[in-house]
Amino acid sequence: MLTSIRKFLPILAITLLAVPAAAQDFVGHRAFYSVSTLEHGKSGDGTPIGTYAYELRLTCDGYTASARMRLELEGGRATIISEQQSQMDESRDGKKFRFEHRAAVNGKQTTFTKGEASLDADGGQARFAEPEGQTVALPAATLFPIGISRAAVRAAKAGETSFDALLFFGDKVKPPEIANSIIGRVPHRLAELPMPEGSGALTEGHASVYFRVGFFDANAKGQGEPTYEMASLTLDNGIELYGTHEEADSAIEYKITKLEALPKPTCN
Repeated sequence: MLTSIRKFLPILAITLLAVPAAAQDFVGHRAFYSVSTLEHGKSGDGTPIGTYAYELRLTCDGYTASARMRLELEGGRATIISEQQSQMDESRDGKKFRFEHRAAVNGKQTTFTKGEASLDADGGQARFAEPEGQTVALPAATLFPIGISRAAVRAAKAGETSFDALLFFGDKVKPPEIANSIIGRVPHRLAELPMPEGSGALTEGHASVYFRVGFFDANAKGQGEPTYEMASLTLDNGIELYGTHEEADSAIEYKITKLEALPKPTCN
């Protein structure tokens, strides 16, 4: 049974460690998605099981991202309502990161993490306010979600087909995850994915990037099987059109249904 989706932030989020995070800029936007089941890598019966909303706002110093996923899952005698929310602020240079992640089942909070992280040339540290007093050392090559997404688009546009990276998300008091990714051709079934009504100015003329990525626990001895896998179809301006999340025997896919532009900040 699917009970949690840990990384629901659109994560065109893995890249070559040598690619500078400031390489690609994104557009401020608000997107809504329909969520359904995925069975053995193929779409299920198409019945929606939930919704997902994502917002990326540009600030004078960087980005603010928020995400929320709500799923209604069959749980034997009763329906299980699973909700996850994230709020993140990230500096444009990828050196500062603030995060807050919550998850709840049937209205009861199950997990909550909150904190901030910083990096310099020698590495850095994530400091958690919840759970209070916890810290995690971060290698200098660590990348945060938004900055790594920008760099990933640049890598794809440069013709790269695979890469490894370290990603710190902040949903657990653990070192950054190891991520192995493959950039490939857009699958035929997604080539004609319909765009939301009225989204032309945001979607027309932008290249699509498709990739699959496996995430591995940095503390595990040997890589073995990934703890979970994802796939994404994202435009080069940071708007995700389609994504999947596969973990153990559970999997979902989400498709964009509505898209809105958000204004740029007025900065000196």
